[in-house]
Amino acid sequence: MSTKEIGEREFLKRIRELVDEIANACLGFDEDASDIPISGHKNIVVNVDTFVRETDWLPGMTEAQAGRKTAVMALSDIVAKGATPLATLLSLCVPKEFDALSAKELVRGFSQYCVKSGVPFIGGDVGSSSDVVMTGVAVGIAPSEGIVTRGGTKEGDIIAVTGDFGLTSVAFEVLLNGKEAEDDLRSRAIGAAYRPDIHFGIVSALAEKGMVSASMDSSDGLGITLNTMATQSGLAFFIEDLPIAEGVTYFSRNHYIPEWRMVMQGGEEFILVLAIPEAHWDDACKIAGKMHVPMKQIGYASAGEGVYYETSEGPLEISAAGYDNFREWE
Repeated sequence: MSTKEIGEREFLKRIRELVDEIANACLGFDEDASDIPISGHKNIVVNVDTFVRETDWLPGMTEAQAGRKTAVMALSDIVAKGATPLATLLSLCVPKEFDALSAKELVRGFSQYCVKSGVPFIGGDVGSSSDVVMTGVAVGIAPSEGIVTRGGTKEGDIIAVTGDFGLTSVAFEVLLNGKEAEDDLRSRAIGAAYRPDIHFGIVSALAEKGMVSASMDSSDGLGITLNTMATQSGLAFFIEDLPIAEGVTYFSRNHYIPEWRMVMQGGEEFILVLAIPEAHWDDACKIAGKMHVPMKQIGYASAGEGVYYETSEGPLEISAAGYDNFREWE
């Protein structure tokens, strides 16, 4: 049976027993990042993420944008855990006939995003391969009590996001499926897909005040993210307000695509999904406002299991469908 047949998440279940656990680490196998306890109640937090030309390089994306996106992929998961980034590294593998200037642009895009974000890019490795493969490594540090897992949501917590969704869904429909979009929406959507960004520092700031229960980035799609957090917390999530970006509703209706699908099954948005205790919501919003982070309440956690979008016609169960590295879009 091939990896495509079983899919990424089933494959991860099959290799779980092969992965060691470090004593007193906060992040388990089911997290996108890993941590290593060091002295003084501090933990090193590490993440590795890979960009492959065949599956990840969108039509029209420049080499520098591909490098930049690799940096975002590597940094996003440690930021979501509440860690402060310390440095990044890059492994670059390209075909032997790949243009040398283009290869430099890949590295430049990676480096520039790190420099812009105040994170040193300190080196890495190069190699030869049959396709362009960039693997970014991000290293950060956090107090052990300040590391935020996916599975810490408590009953009654507010489910919040740091942005609106659907722009990358529009970009995929335009770039991959040839659909038409109005000029402004097309520009914003393609910009979101080519040049994603991260909100640095908000999770660590909330964690320092004990104002966040759980956190995860939405790079695999909001539906998968919500299901993962709900399952690992042993709760049900009820979404009351669909966080849909301006213009996406019109696009979805014009192309007969359900709005919830554009929001829930897009992916590659790197927007944070947070669980905030209700008693801390107002103060958490003040901190976010001071950091210029748009934080929006979209629902709440309750007893039960699953993720449900509360529509005018009743609750719609949201499945964990989205991007799978072995199957691509499910």
